Amino acid sequence: MIPWILFGVIFTFAALEYLSLRLGKYSAHASVEVDLPLCAPGEEITLRYTISNRSSFPLLFVGFSLYLDDGAEICESEDWMREHVVHDLAGLRVDRRLRLMPHCKCTDRVRFRLSQRGLYSVGRLYLEIGDYLGLHSIVRSIECGGRIICTAPLSEDCPALKPVGGILGEQSVLRFIHEDPCLLSGYREYSGREPMRQISWTQSAKLGQWMVKQMDHTAEASVVVLLNMYGGGTESLERCLALVRTVCELLEERKIPYAFRSNGDVRDVTKGLGRGHVFPILRGIGLSRLVSYTGFGDLVDRCVAERERDHSFIVITPAAQDALLRRLQAASDHRVVVLGAEGGGES
Repeated sequence: MIPWILFGVIFTFAALEYLSLRLGKYSAHASVEVDLPLCAPGEEITLRYTISNRSSFPLLFVGFSLYLDDGAEICESEDWMREHVVHDLAGLRVDRRLRLMPHCKCTDRVRFRLSQRGLYSVGRLYLEIGDYLGLHSIVRSIECGGRIICTAPLSEDCPALKPVGGILGEQSVLRFIHEDPCLLSGYREYSGREPMRQISWTQSAKLGQWMVKQMDHTAEASVVVLLNMYGGGTESLERCLALVRTVCELLEERKIPYAFRSNGDVRDVTKGLGRGHVFPILRGIGLSRLVSYTGFGDLVDRCVAERERDHSFIVITPAAQDALLRRLQAASDHRVVVLGAEGGGES
């Protein structure tokens, strides 16, 4: 009788060991998501991760390791950091050890920030599933697949931005004077700053998002932001990218339509307004490799050929080129504002 009992116990433990290794390999799953796929340097990003057990058997040991990309700085308490954060030769990782009952999941978060402009990977995670007897474990590697774009910071150089304030005031007055509320030219995305009377309820219901009426103008005043990426060093071009973001944010704040033109790897954007309009500009700034494709003269030629009435130009350049700026000024109905990367502003 006793041998049969021992055999049954051994058979039971062997079956549990086999099932824990067999089912544990496929029953544990993990996923991550971030709340800010596009961020600014120093802005706090929240990464939420979920570890789940999809089988009918408990997982007595699950190890979770999430490696963050280089340049990430975790923003949690010191106690949390001591318990869950590990620095090793492979980089910075977040560690968790837990057990999961059948069809249960664990959800948690980690907050971090990025300090420099660029493209970052969300990270790579590893799952370690242990057996019931604690003799073996299975490690699975999962590529998160997500990407985070960190755009340029806002420029804090007030003297360089001082000329922009004057032209923004002029454009705001022009739009107020020339806008004709009787001429409807179309609709555009709601930016969050338009008055309630400007919302088109019919178009919003059709498209499933807030839309506002875009009124025609007898002379629609708008701005073209030019970025010259030719002839500058890394430091000066980085400052130019920060100035582009700052100027676009100011134009959004003043509700002045603007277009963006560049002779580098930051793609052009047509005239518009709203977060959907500024997003590709901020995204292009974050992804930029500081590469210029043509000279500043080609950019000026293109702007002169595409010139429309009542366009104002804001030029952001690492080095001023007076002859080309005079040509652009001759084709403009308003004064050209020049922001140089060396500091100071010209008009």
